[in-house]
Amino acid sequence: MKGRLAFICLPAALLALASLGAAAAPGPIGLTDFRALLSITSPQFSPDGKQIAFLTVRRDFVHDRYDATLQVIPTAGGEPRTLVEGMRELGTPRWSPDGRTLAFTATVGKLNQQIYTVPAAGGTPTELSDAPNGVEQYAWSPDGSTLSYVTPDDSPLSAKDRRTHHDLFAIHDDDYLVDEPPVPSHIWLLSVKTGKARQLTYGPTSVLETAPPITPPDGGITTPSWSADGQWIVYTRQADASDSDSDRATIVAVNVASGEERPLTAHRSYEYAPRFAPKGDELAYLYMHGPGAVSNMDLFVTSAQGGAARDVSAGLDRDLIGDYAWLPDDTGVVVMADDRVGSKLYVQPLHGAGYALDLGSLNPLEMTASAGGALAVVADSAAQAPELYVLDSPRSSPVRLTHVNSSFAAYAYPSSVEVQWKAPDGERNDGILTYPNGYQPGRRYPLVVYSHGGPEAASSEDFDVDEIGPLRLLFAARGYLVFEPNYRGSDNLGNAHEHAIYRDPGNGPDSDVISGIRMLESRGIVDTARIAAVGHSYGGYMTAWLISHQHFWRCAVVADGVLDWTEEYELSGTGNLAWTRDSLGGSPWDRQSAELYRTGSPLTYAGDITTPTLILSGTDDVTVPITESFALYHALQSRGIPVKFIGIPGAHHSPQDPVHRELYYAAIDQWVAAHLGSR
Repeated sequence: MKGRLAFICLPAALLALASLGAAAAPGPIGLTDFRALLSITSPQFSPDGKQIAFLTVRRDFVHDRYDATLQVIPTAGGEPRTLVEGMRELGTPRWSPDGRTLAFTATVGKLNQQIYTVPAAGGTPTELSDAPNGVEQYAWSPDGSTLSYVTPDDSPLSAKDRRTHHDLFAIHDDDYLVDEPPVPSHIWLLSVKTGKARQLTYGPTSVLETAPPITPPDGGITTPSWSADGQWIVYTRQADASDSDSDRATIVAVNVASGEERPLTAHRSYEYAPRFAPKGDELAYLYMHGPGAVSNMDLFVTSAQGGAARDVSAGLDRDLIGDYAWLPDDTGVVVMADDRVGSKLYVQPLHGAGYALDLGSLNPLEMTASAGGALAVVADSAAQAPELYVLDSPRSSPVRLTHVNSSFAAYAYPSSVEVQWKAPDGERNDGILTYPNGYQPGRRYPLVVYSHGGPEAASSEDFDVDEIGPLRLLFAARGYLVFEPNYRGSDNLGNAHEHAIYRDPGNGPDSDVISGIRMLESRGIVDTARIAAVGHSYGGYMTAWLISHQHFWRCAVVADGVLDWTEEYELSGTGNLAWTRDSLGGSPWDRQSAELYRTGSPLTYAGDITTPTLILSGTDDVTVPITESFALYHALQSRGIPVKFIGIPGAHHSPQDPVHRELYYAAIDQWVAAHLGSR
């Protein structure tokens, strides 16, 4: 009561100053603040290089969806101009070769996704394709007369078959939720003038349409690419339509006139992202560096005639993704890869050593090149929301074009730094350490250890990107240190670090993470009684492994976590059968690998877990089946260990809609805060 009276009696002028100071001081960002964040995606230069088309994507919490707007901005700077908005599932803008038209995909009413066009100067969109099963990928021919697109075949089951339940089907390497026969996808050619389409590729093989097991998700599914003369299209062909066979992928060239298909290499698997050079018949693609599949993806170059292919990026020693672009003179490509605690763009000549571009503190998220050699880059940093930048040449500095997320500069952000250490066996590691907001030297703080998924990925100093999303900033605002270790198997420190996880899924990465924690404790900044473990996917594997092998944890979160390698091999889709087999050295039924399926699975040690654990899983997850989460839940619940299991309806490997995404992160944040406390 005395405190309230003293407050009431403060002079009015003093109260006004205090109020002004409070309003002026920036505060930390909260979870609902991210609702205003706009994503920027799909930048595309106009043929003359004077404009860039791109999409801005906002989160619609009323209708629980993402809404995209197609915009165009001059490369010299200025205000963006809106071309298309209000169309559902708007995506993949592509300029016509003459620059007069922009094509894009969208869904109108209840129809499948189709190709639409709109005049580049503005106007009403027109539907161009009429594919009954929808359009998955598409590309303009060099002369602009034709669009190639990918669409699924018709189901072998008729409406009568379904109605009368004559719908039994054979299952091959498919996920455990498959409920109809998988069908291949094929390339069709659409005449822009007449609107008529003809099928180009046929048979039981398929255009790659599911995520490959080894490359990053955006490193495998790419648009078929036309040769400069328009005579050939090169694409990634999967041996069949089964979703777990995306490792059985090779690049082939198909003749546009005859439909003749020509394999371009002697490989029979793990080839991805083919792309013709702007001139001539050379083409680039991604293939594993080796040894084996658990390794960097390197850039190889060959020709449409086939023959010997050259690994041109072996000396770069980085795991490349499919988002790369040819330089206009055909002398090299601009490629993207994880590098330490960020991502980088590199120029990789066809002959000679590659070099990194200087983007300052920015991390590239997407990139494209103009016919004149300029680059458009969507980029962010740990404390800077994504925007679109342009570089006049690879040697230039980035110039910011958009300001769609300027409002996010008003918040107070914590400091994130790179930390490095060695594991007991000498393995070199790095990671991100984020200090809490208002960090004071000399104090000890609770610690959240967040393990990334993949494992062939890396924690990066991005803004609300990747699995950690907003959690780094939310935890720092609560007064926690946040540690994101890039344990062995991560793809940011070179091929040897990535391959080190081969036949060592748990023990080696465990030693990396624990030695990293000890390194931080030696600095005198960690409250050792309050440490939490959090992770998603393979990060969920790491979390379950850590809490079953060490018992100092205050709490843990296992989200869509890999827990049982045999179930991963037998039940999952999206190439995880192949990744499990190739990373453990065989199947569960091979003598040389069978024991590792047991000893390398966290579920084997679930009886040792004593840590209060939150489990989250999507009910439709075919990458990491929810059955594994059920097993972990019952292993803890039956022994009286504090555990909570949250299912996310309809979610695949993470929430796909904005409402579920926010609830997912809120559940994690609240669980950790309930056990670590909060400022």
